[in-house]
Amino acid sequence: MVNAVIILLSVLLQVLAAGVALRTLRITEHRAASILITLALALMALRRAYLLGEQLVKGQLPPWLMPTEILALVISGLMLTGIILVRRELLILRKRRLTADSSSTRARLEVDRLAAVMEAAPLPIWIAEDPECRVIHGNPAADDLLRMPRRSNHSQSTPGGRGPGHFRFQREGRDLPPEDLPMQQAVRRGETIRGAPMDLLFEDGTLLHLLGNATPLRDAEGQVIGGVASFVDLTEVRRMETRLRHTDKFESLSLMAGGIAHDFNNLFQAIVGNLELARTRLPEGHPALAYLDRLQGSLDRATGLSREILHCSGGEFRRPESLDLSEVVTTVTAGHPGTVEVTLAADLPPIVADARLVARVAEGILANALEAGPPGSPVQVRAFAHRMEPMDLTMGFWPEAPPMGPCVVLEIQDHGDGIPAATVPRIFDPFFSTRTVGRGLGLASALGIVRSHGGGIQVESTPGQGSRFRVYFPSREPIIPAVAPSPATAARGRRVLLVDDEPDLRETLAEMLHEWFGYDVEEAGDGEEALARFQRQPEAYDLVLLDATMPRLGGVEAFRAMRAIRPGLAGILASGYAEEDARQQAQAQGFADFLKKPFSSSELREVLERTAPKP
Repeated sequence: MVNAVIILLSVLLQVLAAGVALRTLRITEHRAASILITLALALMALRRAYLLGEQLVKGQLPPWLMPTEILALVISGLMLTGIILVRRELLILRKRRLTADSSSTRARLEVDRLAAVMEAAPLPIWIAEDPECRVIHGNPAADDLLRMPRRSNHSQSTPGGRGPGHFRFQREGRDLPPEDLPMQQAVRRGETIRGAPMDLLFEDGTLLHLLGNATPLRDAEGQVIGGVASFVDLTEVRRMETRLRHTDKFESLSLMAGGIAHDFNNLFQAIVGNLELARTRLPEGHPALAYLDRLQGSLDRATGLSREILHCSGGEFRRPESLDLSEVVTTVTAGHPGTVEVTLAADLPPIVADARLVARVAEGILANALEAGPPGSPVQVRAFAHRMEPMDLTMGFWPEAPPMGPCVVLEIQDHGDGIPAATVPRIFDPFFSTRTVGRGLGLASALGIVRSHGGGIQVESTPGQGSRFRVYFPSREPIIPAVAPSPATAARGRRVLLVDDEPDLRETLAEMLHEWFGYDVEEAGDGEEALARFQRQPEAYDLVLLDATMPRLGGVEAFRAMRAIRPGLAGILASGYAEEDARQQAQAQGFADFLKKPFSSSELREVLERTAPKP
């Protein structure tokens, strides 16, 4: 009976082992081995079952089989235990593999997401794949920024200096070594770098202003294994800031220059009038006439300086007309044969400009170009049509935003020493010069004239290679000349209302009008006083001569009120500013003519004859 129990236990253990081995098929890659083990265990179980049947039939087993069956029972137990342990290990390995597969899937998903973010990000982003930053790859925005092929190594920390050489990073004009770049610093220090300013300089001279940010990459144990960096391109922001600073400075200068010129012109007008009156009181050949001539020469130079100040403020736009820029360029360059190479595009669109002032701009820039290079060095002058785009405004000097659309460009290029980048923003300052002490208003005057025409100036200069100036004039429809008042509507009487807030000037003009031209003159010190006089006797005055800028009520406003009372009134507007807007306002308000201070007696005579001829 004991033998039967031993065999039965052995059979059960082998059956269990075979079952466990069979179940192992689902979790192992070695299926053939599991099948063979299962079959072997099943055969062993059958053999033990046969022996058990023999015992039950015969009643007993041979004595020598007892130790063998006991050993078989032990082996069966060991086999079951071993298969269970193997299955357990296989289950653990399977779980680990599944976990690893899941982690790998998640990792691949994260990598794919990161790649998608890198691809779509508009900002340049770089990833260093090693702690030494020897391999650095960037997204497409980074490739474009550095002008590198896709999926290329951007690192400047490669051994032997084999990194890209067509650009270099700078800070305050000094080249930055690779170890001082934000990425390398973040990896070396193990800390985040934020807001590191730097400049990116290419071989062709292109300069970009950047702001760098970087952070280290760490593994599961916290060890630094690489880094991530991104740059923000501040070039356009810096350009806009520079433009705004220059615009603010220009506006301040314009206000100051216009005010100074206006006051000077009022003073000069009084001096001009008194000089002419003094000449009429002296007989021919009087020794004092020589002193008056010298005084007149000094006054002419002072008047010229006042005109230059007005140019800086954007004023002095006196004779707008439809103009072909080619004609102006041809006239200006005619005095420099062999030195100036002129290229003029055919059929340039017309611009509305003052030909005298445009010529002054061309002459000034051309003179600078001729002085910049060695004697005999050629200067190229071009004129061509262009379509103004917003991108044009990102560089250069634009006192006011011009209208987008067709324009004409005057380009003057020299081959001199060039202008340092730090100096370019100052070249339009009054009295600034790159050669000697400033000799005048120069380019400041040119920029003011261009401003009055609604344009701008671009400057490109490379030290050692020369400079290129581009002057933009918006193309406009040809203007229709204003129709002057006919003699029938002009003043035919001899009574004039003279309005000016400068007592000396008013007294001088009143004497000239009365003594030389035979007018009865009534004076008023400002617009309100003049309007009050006019309201009392609106039919008493045949002509009013008003200063444009006066306290309490300006000349334009006062004349508008007078015309509301008496529509046929003839008027002349005088101004020391002489801006384009002043002329336009004068024409729009019905003024018969316009006088720019200081004006001579002959200019006054011409205006009076056109406006109010004597009966």
